[in-house]
Amino acid sequence: MRHNTSTLRPQQLHVPLKRLALCLDCERCFELGATACPGCGSSTWITLARFLEGGVAADLAETRASNAA
Repeated sequence: MRHNTSTLRPQQLHVPLKRLALCLDCERCFELGATACPGCGSSTWITLARFLEGGVAADLAETRASNAA
């Protein structure tokens, strides 16, 4: 029996990278909208798209500077 691969299965989740954040403390991904990571409560996170584009160093330095103030 042949399955149609163009239809989505109900158990699959598809979220655009621009709507996901990566916690820099526990390394879990979560959907944007929360002010802190739902896994560990940290407020040190970056959008996943920006992380993958290589903007991590600048964002991490900015986050540390704002947390120190």
